[in-house]
Amino acid sequence: MSSIQLRQLPPRTNAPAPTSSSTTTAATRNRPPATPLMKIERQYKKFLAKRYMSFIWRVGVWTSSVLCTFVILIKGFSAELYSTLPFTVLLSIPVFISLAFLLRVRKSYITKPYRPSPQQSLPKLLISSFWNERAVTLLFSYALFSLAISNVWLTLVGEGQRLFSPTARHPWQLNERRVVLCASNLGLFLLLAARDILQDRLQPVWPVKKIPFARAVQSALFDDLTMSNFLSETGTFGLTMGWSLAIPIIYKILLRGWVWKWVNFRLWAIFLRPFLGSFARPSIRAPGAWSLLPQLAVLDLVSLAVVQFPIKGLMAYVTQPIHFEDFYKKSPLSQERYLIVALQSQDSYYLQFTLMELLRNVHIPLRRKALFDDISKSPTLTTELWQELLLQLGRVHSTLVSRGAPSSSSTASRPATARPSAPDPRAIPVRQGDIFRPITKQRSTFGLKAVLDGPIRSAPPEPVVKVTQAGALAVKRVEAVQDQVMGRIEATPVGGAIVGEAKGLRKGVYDWAGKEWAKRNMRIALADMLIAQRIIEIITTLAVASIEEDTYGHVQQVLPATLEAIIRFRSAILGLESQLSYQAGVLGGAQGGATAQVQNELGAARKVCENAIRRIGEKFGQSLGAFRFPPAIAHSLGEICKAA
Repeated sequence: MSSIQLRQLPPRTNAPAPTSSSTTTAATRNRPPATPLMKIERQYKKFLAKRYMSFIWRVGVWTSSVLCTFVILIKGFSAELYSTLPFTVLLSIPVFISLAFLLRVRKSYITKPYRPSPQQSLPKLLISSFWNERAVTLLFSYALFSLAISNVWLTLVGEGQRLFSPTARHPWQLNERRVVLCASNLGLFLLLAARDILQDRLQPVWPVKKIPFARAVQSALFDDLTMSNFLSETGTFGLTMGWSLAIPIIYKILLRGWVWKWVNFRLWAIFLRPFLGSFARPSIRAPGAWSLLPQLAVLDLVSLAVVQFPIKGLMAYVTQPIHFEDFYKKSPLSQERYLIVALQSQDSYYLQFTLMELLRNVHIPLRRKALFDDISKSPTLTTELWQELLLQLGRVHSTLVSRGAPSSSSTASRPATARPSAPDPRAIPVRQGDIFRPITKQRSTFGLKAVLDGPIRSAPPEPVVKVTQAGALAVKRVEAVQDQVMGRIEATPVGGAIVGEAKGLRKGVYDWAGKEWAKRNMRIALADMLIAQRIIEIITTLAVASIEEDTYGHVQQVLPATLEAIIRFRSAILGLESQLSYQAGVLGGAQGGATAQVQNELGAARKVCENAIRRIGEKFGQSLGAFRFPPAIAHSLGEICKAA
């Protein structure tokens, strides 16, 4: 009887392909489960996104309201107003979109601060401030908003501001008045963006204490509206009014007197004449220089009213503390365990909210009691919290020591050369030496010997002395003539004012360059100083309270390591301060501003560490003598406590 052989059937060629739902299900099944930290960061992200979207919707309502209000003020209450307002609301949409883009770019400077590399020369500092991706994006967002708001406003206010002013010869001729108004507003907003970049107005301002959110927004909107800031030449309103007054003069002297004459130049006239040809000819259509002033002022005021309040309110919506009560209710973790897990985040933006909440909790006695009385697990909640705080402080310290350079986890090892275990008897000994070095030839030393054997001169040769004296005398004469000329100029009222303004401007430029150089160096090396400051404040508060509340002595077990970490962090700050003060010597006139900025910021950071050590020392007193410290750490502790 023949045996039956089993064989595998070929796969079906007409098998149905896996559907998208089955693929998604398989991908979800293979995805690793979310860790508690991932869930916490997801809650942060969702809450902050929801709060930011509520801010954006308020910005949209504000944009429409401002445009409608100014249209009513310009046109008055008339029969056509009811048909104009819906059109105004419709045209406010592109303005709102461009403003939302501008706010998103500014928000990125808060969530991920930009830290450009330091440059020693003034031209490189200026160029690097604007020639980078973040700054170019910011300038583009300001330009986009300016073009949107100016064209929408000029479309709304009347027929005299149409985009085209056709002639019989050139039907695509542009309206010169509208071009000048839009270009003026564009220049103003680029100037405002450049001012914010140079004056460091884009950095995050984190709250130092928790206040109601509505009051925080109100403070952000109205605290800076003082009369001195309102009329300041560097303030937004003062800068805008000065710009509006300068544009008619620039238009009359520069544009009408010189720039427009080059429109019909034969090289590019074929491209520009159909659109700008009439700009070069005197005509009754040409706007008067001072007739532009009221329209410029109104356009600039409308633009500022739309953009300034959202920019001021943005900081509060992005940096104010999170409401953790809802997070605690939804999480299976306890309140203390939730914050300990959240401390493991590597995102500095999320870490700020965790530290603000933890700093609030450590000032509440009931929350400290729940932390100190935990003995159910090993390690305890106090030990785990201390470990995470010191790890985050160590991360900041590592960045400070490496001056912002990424630390390499592993170093390249050099391969070991193989050595024979025993000498080869057949090997021929070779004389050791550099066989590729050419043989040195004997040279005659007669000329050198004659020079060396001559008499030793106590002074340089007479021609050298005469040339040196002549050069010094020429320099003195030039300086004397320069001082004489400057003295004559300063003797006149106009010349004295001009020279004084020039000297003040030069001093201001050098002062800015020095401060900018110092800020860039410190932000690269000590980017998360506020995080370190809040960690030290939390540790100090818990350590001081542990004298009376820590029944089981959990804090005393980690206190020596804590004091050592703070001392080492302070020593790293001192090292950075001395290094930057030494490097500032190559800045020339900018050295004073750089040194002052370094001493101001790093001095404040150093005092945070010293005040924390003094608080702990005053509370523990002589009990600190029971702890063992390395000699250098003990010496620093003694000096700080004695200076109190």
